[in-house]
Amino acid sequence: MQPTHQIFPSTEKDGSDALPFKIRGITKESTEYEFCTLSENPGSPSLRTIISQYLGLPNSRKVNVKAGQLFLILGRLRCLSFALEKYNVGLASQPVEFLQYWRCHTVNLLSSFGVRPSSDPVPLQITGLKDLISHMESLFVQEISQATESLETGLVTFEALGELFRPEIPVKAMTGLGNNPPVLRVTDSYYEERKNIHGTKKHFHVNFEFVVLVGDHFSIAAFSEVVPAWGGARSQKLGEFAYQPIPMDEQKSFEARGERCAQFGTGGEKYLAYLPHSFYMHSSRARRDASAMAQAANSSLSLTGGRIMVDMARGASLGHYPCQGVDEASLAIIALAHRYRQWFAKGSPSNETDTGFLTVWDTVPSELNIYCWPALVGFSFTAKAWGHVLIDGLSQIEFSDNAFDRLVLSQERKQLLHAVVRHGTAPHIQDLITSKQGGLIFLLHGPPGVGKTLTAEAVAEELHRPLYYVTMGELGLTPDDLESRLSDVLDLCAKWNAIAVLDEADVFLETRSNSDLIRNAMVCVMLRTLEYHPGILFLTTNRVRTLDPAFESRITIAMRYESLDADARMKVWQNQLDGVSVAVASDVSCKELAEQPLNGRQIKNAVRLALCLAADQQSPLSQRILLKTLEITTFARQNMHEDNAWQDSLK
Repeated sequence: MQPTHQIFPSTEKDGSDALPFKIRGITKESTEYEFCTLSENPGSPSLRTIISQYLGLPNSRKVNVKAGQLFLILGRLRCLSFALEKYNVGLASQPVEFLQYWRCHTVNLLSSFGVRPSSDPVPLQITGLKDLISHMESLFVQEISQATESLETGLVTFEALGELFRPEIPVKAMTGLGNNPPVLRVTDSYYEERKNIHGTKKHFHVNFEFVVLVGDHFSIAAFSEVVPAWGGARSQKLGEFAYQPIPMDEQKSFEARGERCAQFGTGGEKYLAYLPHSFYMHSSRARRDASAMAQAANSSLSLTGGRIMVDMARGASLGHYPCQGVDEASLAIIALAHRYRQWFAKGSPSNETDTGFLTVWDTVPSELNIYCWPALVGFSFTAKAWGHVLIDGLSQIEFSDNAFDRLVLSQERKQLLHAVVRHGTAPHIQDLITSKQGGLIFLLHGPPGVGKTLTAEAVAEELHRPLYYVTMGELGLTPDDLESRLSDVLDLCAKWNAIAVLDEADVFLETRSNSDLIRNAMVCVMLRTLEYHPGILFLTTNRVRTLDPAFESRITIAMRYESLDADARMKVWQNQLDGVSVAVASDVSCKELAEQPLNGRQIKNAVRLALCLAADQQSPLSQRILLKTLEITTFARQNMHEDNAWQDSLK
């Protein structure tokens, strides 16, 4: 058999049948490619230059490469061809944001070969690139078919990585986000052979990109992975592999998630609800006085749902990212956020998309929605902490619009409260009823469980605003701590139009004395801070013996709450039973239940315990179950009050 010397036929319509490479050889192992330079397309590198650089060869007039060497970089050639095709198609048919991404990406690719494309939006072409890829795929069709079949059966071999990581196939990454994997775009992939004293060791390189919302802009984060050839079993289960291809029928759900990313993350802050197991508290923002155990708890996944203010811009300014960890994707986001802050600090105009430093958009190109990172930054009012929240766990809040009507207050009080919170900050009347900045301060005082905190919650539901609940113990024990933390709380409330509740405020409300200088200093801090708060603030306390005159002058409305009488208790019982999601027996009598002298919180707990008993007995919530619950809990409370044995142990 005689050796061959051939030129592979062209499949590219570039106006010429000549290609910049020749193919020699009989067998696959002996096949060799010779690359030379023909007339180059303007703004594009020659195929010879590309092959030389990818393989680390001298870029001489002629470059000879074995087929096996070229097969190592088949993924790189595919990625380059894919980028050129996307850019050229985008010139005519895609929106400007899409073209700007692909131009930036393609320019970066070509600039690595010492070529700077023309600033004019003209098609880019590398003569012979598609022909070379086609011939390589024909020559190594057996290896490619075996890799494809392996992946289709759910197994991954090292040799199949080149077919797993193709530029046109999105892959999902197994990260610390649980069942919400990010989707990555493959931008480069290739095999590399490294020689050492033990012989030759193969590695597989793959580069990824994905879209991240940082601040008020979308941008691109990128990272690389290097996979060494594994020994032992020749294949791994695809379902256990760190990166997995996404079937076509699953891609729609990821695209929809990207659309929600834009919906919830852009256009300013958004007040939303989140599901259990979807909010991750950031440990770096744990309270300064928290113990190590408390900080560890604050860095974990929140097991409960709640409400959150998604605010990407403020979160970015405070150093919060939509991730937390040391995996490659998270580190890429952190590096991107640092570059973004540097760019933003320069005051770059918002319409500057390709900055040369990073790519930013106000809106993400629709074709890149699938690659949006699956988490956003926000502040949880439930956990009282910054963190990141999974997009799939977010939804619009269903406000309880009847919460205000269900308050157990006299109609006159409710009418006054409703009027003040609705109209008290109007420009034409605010100077008449409140402080310098037009804020409203309410003092609610009375025994526990009579509806003080519930009043603030009902006002927040009525106005569709966030409620930030803080106890005075969380604000610190020194004037400096109090000023810093209270200012942080009220700044957030003012920024987000949230309603603040400061519970246990009696220590600051009572008249100052000459002997307690630290408390006097803290009261002064409190007075000064509240003076300039423009929003709605509730102060709640169980007792106020003597109200400090300075506080009295700053309070818009002071309301005393008495212990619940029988009629009020009956209404509380009715409200609680109306809100349960199980069947309530027809024999339930709220009037009989109200005979027990309980407060609102005790009634709520009694209903919860009765629901547990009903579920355990698989029966409707009946009067018998409710009375039995009251009997048990009342007996327990009496025992606690009567048993003084614990006091003797202290003597």
